[in-house]
Amino acid sequence: MNKLWVGIVGGMIIVAITIFAVFANENTFEQSKQNSIQNLSNTKLKVAASFFPLYEFARNVGGNKTEVYSFLPIGNEPHSWEPSIQQIEELKGTQLFVYNGAGMEAYLSKFMESGEFPNMTFVKATDGIVLLKADSAEDDKEILAQGGMDPHVWNDPILAEQEVTNIKNAMKKADPANAQYYENNANEYIAKLSTLDNSIKTGLSNCKKDTFVSFHNAFNYFSNRYGVHDVWITGIAPEADVPPQDIQKVIQIAKDKDVKIIFSEDLVDPRLANTLASEVGAQVLVLSPLEGINETEQQEGKTYLDKWYENLHNLRIALECQ
Repeated sequence: MNKLWVGIVGGMIIVAITIFAVFANENTFEQSKQNSIQNLSNTKLKVAASFFPLYEFARNVGGNKTEVYSFLPIGNEPHSWEPSIQQIEELKGTQLFVYNGAGMEAYLSKFMESGEFPNMTFVKATDGIVLLKADSAEDDKEILAQGGMDPHVWNDPILAEQEVTNIKNAMKKADPANAQYYENNANEYIAKLSTLDNSIKTGLSNCKKDTFVSFHNAFNYFSNRYGVHDVWITGIAPEADVPPQDIQKVIQIAKDKDVKIIFSEDLVDPRLANTLASEVGAQVLVLSPLEGINETEQQEGKTYLDKWYENLHNLRIALECQ
């Protein structure tokens, strides 16, 4: 009888242990599943942007669900920049690469066609935008190779809205779980671009002059949008050599139009702008093409919007606006 009782008790203990083990395993599995889901939701979408304005757009759309960085190092001018092998290697693990197109990223075709980034989606921010023909592309072989179109669409806030939309759509596709988050962020930033557009329209609505002299040909879209005229010192690429006859042409136009401001840029040597200004008796101010920022501006947290409002301030001085 005692042996039977011991056997029964032993059997009950084994069953209890087995049931406990099953529940423990189920709980462990469920916890592991929850941890996996939590880790997945905490994983940020890694995004590279080819240069400053696209970095700004992607950063504002992506918010805290993304890790966005500028592929172009701080302080560099993008037209002539080429990445090192190490910088290209660092792209591995990046899920989205946002670029402008229209020949702006001369290096791009080299690694788009390399097959080394099978898991990276290339996002063309100018997709769907009607591009203007470059007025002078002989100084930039890459832009000529891409059809000779003007790449500087980001200097028109309305076209910048389309770039933001393209970036948003790419993020939603890559990370559908946070699609509404990207949608909301994009709408919020587009509203800020719309405010900038209205500020420019108002700021340039009552001016004595309608012509300004920029350093390089980066403001065609802007000038078309707001009904002003841009005379540039260099062509599409700011560091290209300028023939003496072209410099004389700019000097003559500046004198004819009574230009009092010659614009230099934030990332190129200002000596040529200074020389022209002395020739026509003008002052030098900065009109940024927003192609990059320097280290000081980065430390100050300067944004695309900050820099455009600075541009507007200087344009109002140059065009003698009321």
